[in-house]
Amino acid sequence: MQSRVADTADVLATLLQSSPDAVIAVDRDGLIVLASEAIRTLFGFGPEEVVGLAVETLVPEQARAMHERHRRRYTESGEPRPMGLGLELMGRRRDGSEFPIDVSLAPFVTGGERFVGAFVRDATDRRRQEARLHAINEITQRLLAGEPTAATLELVACRARGLVDAALGWVVVPSGKDGLVVSASDGQGAESIIGIEFTSNGSIAKRSMTEGETITVPDLSTEATVPARMKALGLGPSLFCPLGVEDRILGALVVARPRGATGFNANDTALVEVFANAAMVALTLGEARVELEQLQATAERERIGRDLHDTVIQQLFALGMGLQSIERLTSGSVAGRIDRIVDGLDEVIREIRETIFHLERPAMAESGLRAAVNAVVGAAAEPLGFRPRVGFQGPVDAVTSDDLESQVLAVLTEVLSNVARHAGASAVELVIAAEDNMLLVSVADNGVGPPKGRTAGNGLRNIAERARALGGSVSITARSPSGTLVEWSVPIPR
Repeated sequence: MQSRVADTADVLATLLQSSPDAVIAVDRDGLIVLASEAIRTLFGFGPEEVVGLAVETLVPEQARAMHERHRRRYTESGEPRPMGLGLELMGRRRDGSEFPIDVSLAPFVTGGERFVGAFVRDATDRRRQEARLHAINEITQRLLAGEPTAATLELVACRARGLVDAALGWVVVPSGKDGLVVSASDGQGAESIIGIEFTSNGSIAKRSMTEGETITVPDLSTEATVPARMKALGLGPSLFCPLGVEDRILGALVVARPRGATGFNANDTALVEVFANAAMVALTLGEARVELEQLQATAERERIGRDLHDTVIQQLFALGMGLQSIERLTSGSVAGRIDRIVDGLDEVIREIRETIFHLERPAMAESGLRAAVNAVVGAAAEPLGFRPRVGFQGPVDAVTSDDLESQVLAVLTEVLSNVARHAGASAVELVIAAEDNMLLVSVADNGVGPPKGRTAGNGLRNIAERARALGGSVSITARSPSGTLVEWSVPIPR
């Protein structure tokens, strides 16, 4: 039995000394009476050096008073448990640096004296993993809440930088045919590199994106392909990680430390890679959400457009036809009023059709000839004192080239300018129509009418020359009872 007890003691002693966790025994006064060899790796002290020292020697100075109070209470009535539940515990190395730790406590009695055993573990990796999960959750929540991708990329750079204690983090994405641009950055000097554009030839970021592999650089300041503004920041060890999922590469995530700092190790690389992959999945989910919302909005616009066309327009047609049948039975002022109401209904129908076009083709409505014409009309509203009414007939955007669009806009600008300067009009109606392989621009006002005889201005002459140059024509006629009608038409290029 004595032999077995001795063997067990030897086994326990060997186990104690070989444990990767530092094992420390502390007496009632807080003095260290025993320490395992692992304390050398964690704290930088040899086991024999700490025996007789207060355990607070291993605690950051700002936390020592609180640690001593808690230790005294625990020594009197403590039970085995993790230390500092809910707290971020920190240890202090011999050189004064601090690092996160996990501690488990176990009180015991031997030789009639009460001691506390502490099992201390470096918590750096665990907290990094927790930080990574927290960062991914934050990114996912923001994307699903509708935050733009550009703002989210800045958060990605920020969190990646924090995970590996980097001074600066940034995201590089393709720009143009063969270029790259820094689209988001965070950290020391972030504002100075945001928006930097550079060629992808020989770029480390491009190589990481193309190969789909993480690339570490010992000293960024010595790399020839790095933009001068980045070199000026004094960056040294750097890590380039592709931002991609499956066959899609969005860009590259880069983190860098100051020149002379410790380089990125395998754990740093693995952490950034896992974070980048998870962030890319979150970005993809965010884009899918946006696309789904766009599809839902498109479906809703199409439904509204169908309702307007199949119900509202048909009812207005019926009302117009009913009024026209009544008009035949009347004469004089009543017939004239009915005729004006029918014209008003026709105008409402045209406006509803234009609204349907905007609903069904929002992207086209925000670009192309329609958008450009509306911009010219909006600019003319101030000198006119009112906004002209605008209508479109036919596929005007689809059949109008860039060159023809510029001609149409020049004509409209000239005509509306003449109306504002000379017509004294209170209303202008503008129609752009594409029919029978011709593009027609019609501008009607209720002003004083066209000038009689020759004029000193060149405006009307200019629009006529534009029409002739395109193989078209222009007519300027008086309206009844007052006003001017300008009709400018040209063939639609095939």
